[in-house]
Amino acid sequence: MLSKAFIPYGGYWSSPFCKWQGSFQNEDSVKLAAETAKSFLELRDFSPTLFDGIVYGSTIPQRWWFYDAPHFATLMGNPAISGPRIAQACATSTVAVSYAANAIEVGSHDVMLVAATDRMSNGPNLLWPNPKGPGGKPEFESWILDGFGWDPSAETSPTGTAEHVAKKHGLTRTESDALAVTRYNQYTDALKNDRAFQKRYMIPVRIQVSKKESIVVETDEGITPCTTEGLAKLKTQPDCVLTFGAQTHPADGNAGMIVTSRDKAKELATDKAVTIQVIAVGYARAEKGCMPEAPTPATVAVLKNAGIKIADLAAIKTHNPFTVNDLTMIKLLGIDGRKMNNYGSSLVFGHPQGPTTLRLLVELIEELVILGGGYGLLAGCAAGDTGAALVVKVN
Repeated sequence: MLSKAFIPYGGYWSSPFCKWQGSFQNEDSVKLAAETAKSFLELRDFSPTLFDGIVYGSTIPQRWWFYDAPHFATLMGNPAISGPRIAQACATSTVAVSYAANAIEVGSHDVMLVAATDRMSNGPNLLWPNPKGPGGKPEFESWILDGFGWDPSAETSPTGTAEHVAKKHGLTRTESDALAVTRYNQYTDALKNDRAFQKRYMIPVRIQVSKKESIVVETDEGITPCTTEGLAKLKTQPDCVLTFGAQTHPADGNAGMIVTSRDKAKELATDKAVTIQVIAVGYARAEKGCMPEAPTPATVAVLKNAGIKIADLAAIKTHNPFTVNDLTMIKLLGIDGRKMNNYGSSLVFGHPQGPTTLRLLVELIEELVILGGGYGLLAGCAAGDTGAALVVKVN
């Protein structure tokens, strides 16, 4: 259990998330994240020199990736800070916030910046040396597509793990479709009143599309409307429950967050009456080939570390690449579905890997503020049948 790590209210941001091959498809994710961070700092009238450390989350190499964390720090205006790159698939941001919180807890830093970014569009293609191949022929790997196609530990694809979990827990196509519609409708709540909820944290991003033309991306791109009638028309593989509409989509984007002490968080907050504390973190690994099940034991672990129960939670956010993730959590933990994924989730707004759970955490905090406070849970799965979860408390 943590006691010294706090997040300033309003001390975080997310760019819009753009679907695969959308407006961000050719943008260097490191540079784009730095520009978004600079926009946030200017908006809050913060100096980049505010930070004495950085935790940088990224899972997809860009050009000069060897230097990405210090390069990002330099581009965003503070070349003096350093820190690790975290790359743990879709749990990257959860782990990055945990690292920053522990740095505050032990007193090694005063004000940490957590920044996460990835571009799934136009991902790198690698040639691995293979001296034993015919004529020394190298082996080829598509960083994105091959990762989505096969987990060497689970010996199946991520989608295969979802179908495995669906069968294990007796989940049906009807349940899956119904939850997909619910999650889409929850996302549309964030668009009401001219996107009032998203405007609490989302930073518009300007990109240069040619030497003479630039555009500003203000909203998520590539969101697919989801209806009961539309889902009913989609086909599945034999004996499977997941349609295309019950899965997330690859995306591009970035997000950031300040983690600091209680006093500094109050000083930096846009509303000093709001206190946000990082309470605990938990990790777990599901059985082989059961990746969507992993958030459940991770949740059990973090609740134990936080000293609270499911009933104590006011709101829950999950990284849910498949409907199966949430259906399993609800079934095994007895979760009240009304507390889960209000205002959106990665099932709908997309999956840029590195920043995915950071945006979810930002939305969780804002929902807790709207509710008047309470405990919030962030949980999600990641590659290799792993799960990570985090609890925050808003007063």
